[in-house]
Amino acid sequence: MKLNGSRHRTELLARLRPGRTHSRLELAAATGLSVATVSRITRDLVRRRVLLEIEGSRTGLGRPTQGLELNGDTGRVLGISLLYPSLKGVVLNLRGEILKRTSAPLPWNRGPAGVLRPLRHVIRSLSRGGLRLAAVGLALPGQWDPVRGLSIQYPRIPSWQDVPIRRHLETWAGVPATLIGYAPAMAVAELSRRRPAEPRNLITIEVAENIAMGAIVNGAVLEGASGNAGELGHIPIDPKGPPCYCGGRGCLETLAACSAVTGGLRDRSYSAAVRAAAGGDDACRELLGRAGFTLGKGLATALNLFNPEVLVLNGHFFDAGDFVTDPVKRAIQEHAVPSALKRLTIEESVFGPLAAPLGAGLAAIHDAVRRM
Repeated sequence: MKLNGSRHRTELLARLRPGRTHSRLELAAATGLSVATVSRITRDLVRRRVLLEIEGSRTGLGRPTQGLELNGDTGRVLGISLLYPSLKGVVLNLRGEILKRTSAPLPWNRGPAGVLRPLRHVIRSLSRGGLRLAAVGLALPGQWDPVRGLSIQYPRIPSWQDVPIRRHLETWAGVPATLIGYAPAMAVAELSRRRPAEPRNLITIEVAENIAMGAIVNGAVLEGASGNAGELGHIPIDPKGPPCYCGGRGCLETLAACSAVTGGLRDRSYSAAVRAAAGGDDACRELLGRAGFTLGKGLATALNLFNPEVLVLNGHFFDAGDFVTDPVKRAIQEHAVPSALKRLTIEESVFGPLAAPLGAGLAAIHDAVRRM
């Protein structure tokens, strides 16, 4: 009985979502436990202040229903993203609310130390000051091993091999660490703020120097066997195209990211190209439009595969506004099958560069709550 009680408690805790109010009936239906069992478990969690009772709506002439929420003051969680050119970090309470944010440059051209030293410094600085830290979550780019907690490969750093990243995090922070792919972390964040009517299927894409795509499929984050599903940036678009750091040629990332625009210019940053286009520079407008249309073709493939209700656009690439979004949408209309567009809405991210660290923090909250 004690083992069953512990298992039932873990099943219930796994269903709790930061910032969301749950009813006991909802938790019973989601877990398959009886209402009496759910009431007994939640009564203890309320007593221990893990959960808070929230007065809900009144049904008929009866008493108001009682909802349950995670107590945000129980602990704090760090969420960090590790994709160059800069590390992004947030401190969250257990409701998933951002209490603090930070960033640090990642001089990746200095090899693994150019990434690991800033990571260690940020974790140690955020962990100080009497913070009741419960967990740390990290959104990882590149290839990694979820079972062993190894970062196998980091983009553009050939000498990066089998870094024991989970062990590093737990040593530096002194708490359990949760690893999640960079792109899946973005999807977790975007889903978290679309309430109460959460879409069952969502795609989010971040385009800057890299292209990352995260997906929610049938209500669950798509992580893949290696933890990093969503490598849309490395689907081949042109077999005779420019070489990519992944070893392929003509990847979407080489033809539809910010560098695809600046590569056709001399001595101009992406921001300068956008300003020039706004000022009437036809060459810059053409480069932006070509990159946007190519990106839209890649997105049409993703829409055909996953058929989401929501597509979220994020990243520096979209600072160009209509110069890229109009050709993106035109390419989607031309290349996606009609059924993939029937219920689709296209939105801009409300999180911007904080999406990945927020998603990593939310994943860490989920794991931390299950341990309570």
